Amino acid sequence: MRKAITLLCLLIGMSWASAQTKITGTVVSADDGQPVIGATVLVKGTSAGTITDSDGKFAVSLPANGKKLVFSYVGMITTEMDAKSGMRVVMNSDSKQISEVVVTALGISKEKKALGYAVQDVKSDQLNKTSQLNVANALQGKISGVQITQAGGAVGASQRILIRGNSSFNSNDPLIVIDGVPMDGGAGSQYGSDGKGILDTGSGLNDINPNDIENISVLKGGSAALYGMRAGNGVILITTKKGKSSTGKMKINYDGSFTVDNIYHLPKYQNKYGQGYQGSEYYYNAYLKSGDVPAGTSYQDYATGNYAGSADVGAGFNYVDGKGSGFNDADDESWGPRLDIGLKIPQFNSPIVNGVRQSTDWISHPNNIKDFFQAGLSQSHDISFSNSSEKGSYRASIGYRDQTGTVPNTDQKRYNVSLSGLYNFNKYISSDFSVTYSKVQSDNLMATGYSSSNPLQSLMQWFGRQVDMKDLKAHYSETDPVTGNPYNWIQAFHVNPYYNLYNNTNSYDRDRVISKGSIFFKPTDWLKFEGRAGYDFYFDKTFQKTLYSTDCPKGWFRQTLEDRHELNADFIAYFDKKFGQFSVDALAGANYRDMTWSESAQGATESNGLTIKGLYTMANVSGSPFTLVDNSHIRSNSVYANASIGYASQAYLEVSARNDWSSTIKDAFFYPSVSLSWIPTETFSSLKSDALSYLKVRANLAQIGNATTAYRTGLNYINPTSEATPTSATINGVGQYYRSHTLNNPNLKPESVNTKEVGVEAAFLKNRIRLDLAFYSKTTTDQIMTVEVPTSTGYRYSLINAGKVTNKGMEVTLSADVIKNANGFNWTTSFNWSKDKSKVVALAEGLDTYTINSDWAVYNYAKVGESWGSLYGAGFKTDDQGRVIIGTNGLPTTVSGKKIGDVTPDWLANWNNEFSYKNLSFGFLLDYRKGGDFFSETQMFTTYTGLLDYTAAGSIRENGVVVGKDVLANKTCVLANGTPNAKTVSADKWFYSYYSNKELDICDGSYLKLREIHLTYSLPKSIISRIKFIEDAKISLISSNVAILWLSKNNQAKIDPESSMGSGNTSVGFESNSCPPTRSTGIKLNLTF
Repeated sequence: MRKAITLLCLLIGMSWASAQTKITGTVVSADDGQPVIGATVLVKGTSAGTITDSDGKFAVSLPANGKKLVFSYVGMITTEMDAKSGMRVVMNSDSKQISEVVVTALGISKEKKALGYAVQDVKSDQLNKTSQLNVANALQGKISGVQITQAGGAVGASQRILIRGNSSFNSNDPLIVIDGVPMDGGAGSQYGSDGKGILDTGSGLNDINPNDIENISVLKGGSAALYGMRAGNGVILITTKKGKSSTGKMKINYDGSFTVDNIYHLPKYQNKYGQGYQGSEYYYNAYLKSGDVPAGTSYQDYATGNYAGSADVGAGFNYVDGKGSGFNDADDESWGPRLDIGLKIPQFNSPIVNGVRQSTDWISHPNNIKDFFQAGLSQSHDISFSNSSEKGSYRASIGYRDQTGTVPNTDQKRYNVSLSGLYNFNKYISSDFSVTYSKVQSDNLMATGYSSSNPLQSLMQWFGRQVDMKDLKAHYSETDPVTGNPYNWIQAFHVNPYYNLYNNTNSYDRDRVISKGSIFFKPTDWLKFEGRAGYDFYFDKTFQKTLYSTDCPKGWFRQTLEDRHELNADFIAYFDKKFGQFSVDALAGANYRDMTWSESAQGATESNGLTIKGLYTMANVSGSPFTLVDNSHIRSNSVYANASIGYASQAYLEVSARNDWSSTIKDAFFYPSVSLSWIPTETFSSLKSDALSYLKVRANLAQIGNATTAYRTGLNYINPTSEATPTSATINGVGQYYRSHTLNNPNLKPESVNTKEVGVEAAFLKNRIRLDLAFYSKTTTDQIMTVEVPTSTGYRYSLINAGKVTNKGMEVTLSADVIKNANGFNWTTSFNWSKDKSKVVALAEGLDTYTINSDWAVYNYAKVGESWGSLYGAGFKTDDQGRVIIGTNGLPTTVSGKKIGDVTPDWLANWNNEFSYKNLSFGFLLDYRKGGDFFSETQMFTTYTGLLDYTAAGSIRENGVVVGKDVLANKTCVLANGTPNAKTVSADKWFYSYYSNKELDICDGSYLKLREIHLTYSLPKSIISRIKFIEDAKISLISSNVAILWLSKNNQAKIDPESSMGSGNTSVGFESNSCPPTRSTGIKLNLTF
């Protein structure tokens, strides 16, 4: 402990070191004479150095033996000069681009020109221009070939990150590495607050403070080969900020933002008809004509069931108790009487006189769903302290983010503390370390999915368009005078959404520590050794409680505790030496990994509930409780090596190899990689001109893998209490176990991924235009699959390695300095485009279809000959001419097992622009997706229940519809004999078919979105100079998730295509009532002291 305190004091006290000569100066560009901001200044032969400030100025302490300074900057030629105070350094542009470096595998920085594979990175300023809520959202639309989607707009929602398409049937999540430490970046989830639904507790990346990040590099395909069996889905490398100062004094930086968050996109709802059944004029006139309703019966009497006909048709609406005692008062659909024409009907909030609900105005509330959502507020504050000297550097930061959701009574707070440092003991030994602590805390997170625990189920799928939302809010804590249940617009199926959110809550707490330390020994200038240890630990606690719901009338609760520890220890030897015109950059190392995970849960079961409502203790559980204890342990050992041989700075050969031994599998696995890069403009100087500044070609071959989870190779047993709703946990008090229904595989192997890539990098017009093209293919084999087996085996399923999936794609990155004027207007632009096409080549023997997921009789299949993610279900039956066949009931006939969609987008594109004029800058980011179908459960039910605008378009509820004319007009519809359809059916009968005909619920996922926009003003130096304690100040107007500019016409309900059920494979292609997307707009302030 004393040594640690002494080291920390040395770091903090560096700025007072005074035994050296202080050298000052200014660095400018030879192109325009403007200051070079952020140029690195190093004392030659030492690690002492600094960077230039916003005026290009620097101050560095020169040791007694220091004679020369070395100046470097990306895109400029490294310059070496004798050290003298007041020096002016002029740096020239480097058309060779030899200075550009990127972070690659194991956190090693390499010259980009030497790489034979695609690596794309995003700097800190690009990530944080609009103060995004989390790292994944900040990365959205900024990397070619990377698709990031958020599971709705709820507070704390997780994200799905996909690199170069779907290929695995298990997980397509990339590996996340922070400062060389692998972390668990996967999404957490529980059941909702009634034992059903989905509680999304967020992705691991949500724990990271975006303001602590210096750079993010995305490794695609073979560039991730050094991570072996964990690299199959790519790697996201995060490098955090380290201490640096341009003056030798402590630098303090504050970054803060305030935003207002609002729902900016909802489906369009109809406001013509309210709750009930067969209340439209179509049925009224039909029943009058048939005599089922007596002649002369007014529409007012028909609407309330006040008639005596030859048959009780059960039409209309009349509220008694919301449980079926009145006319259709338990119907949670909007097929009832017409609104806003003067009708008076008893409703849930009508006054009760002598036990009878009185008739009140039957009117629409056009904004009732919009009124449910509130304006959320988010604030973020980060302050950091940093310094550096010739002996080392340090940086400490504290961050706080507070968010209240657009859904009432939802929230999340995040606290971050980080400390990092580097210390040079002498010219041979140095060290670095980083420690990050984060705490995420929510009093309530909204559950999603099709469940009463999701408050939006009773609003955006099943609802009455006459319901007064403000009345529900004002009285949610009261009880209904008739039923004694919570006050609501209906007593069957649903509870008041406000009651749900304030009484049926899901609290969540998560503590996380990510730490890393390294010791370096450098006996010569070409050999270095590193001992590295990294540790990722988190502990989270979820407490869910239900006071009352229609699914849990007796109450319910569950407490879940989860923790995960991962230790990675590496020893690495580095070799970097030149031999004439040849350069050799190599490393060899070994890794030890130890990961433990445990989970425990306890609470009530949905069926038994609680003895006393509102008392959430185990002693109060009625009947058998729910209990769960689970754990896993994985250990692995690996050796790896990498070597890059360069010739005359124009050609490079790189090879790497890794061998993994894991406790999850029996055999060891070897992962090789080889790449080549060649720079023709260096080999043939005649190629280089003002038109062609730079040209490089590259190629890469690699084999990587996807590891399996623990305990899939041996026999295991399951306790019934581990099921969601246990019914036979004990017999006479004795715990029961049964053998797993799945036969594990003792010879299980990791999934194998073989990748090939070729690419071209070029720069034109003196580097004003830059182009990167990549063409790749990958083949994934030995998929880990769970397949059905005959029950005579004693099992239902077997775990096997089988299958083959190919992915082929192209990525384009184009950037340009369109207008470049040092003293005036500037415009830089960048454009990313990517396309990935997958194909299922083979599955297991005798199997041509494998189910990835299913929901409501729609199946996401991996089917031989088709892409990963083909949607199948009931669809239109057509004749040999492709015409829809209409049945005798006037509705389309259907056929089961039809292909109705494909989840893979045709292509992705985004366009980022930055404009500046002196101290003012403006930027925006557009994001486009073409294709990618999804099954919308929301569209299915909101159509079925008559909520959406097109269910009451024109006069279809008065006159009925002819399929193929009034609806489905884009298709030719014929009767079985081939004659055109002319049969009229009621509107509700047509729209009810959305439940059975799943093809009607498939939406085209195409969109155009305005992701980000900002307007930033930097205070002029003339003003800053008057405030001696401030070095720099910027103020910005910011907005993220600004708008959906366009959706496909084949997205009938206009659902946000990025609203999904979750962030794993099982959510791909399925949407179910997620929280609508949220726009954040506000102000951002950055101060440097």
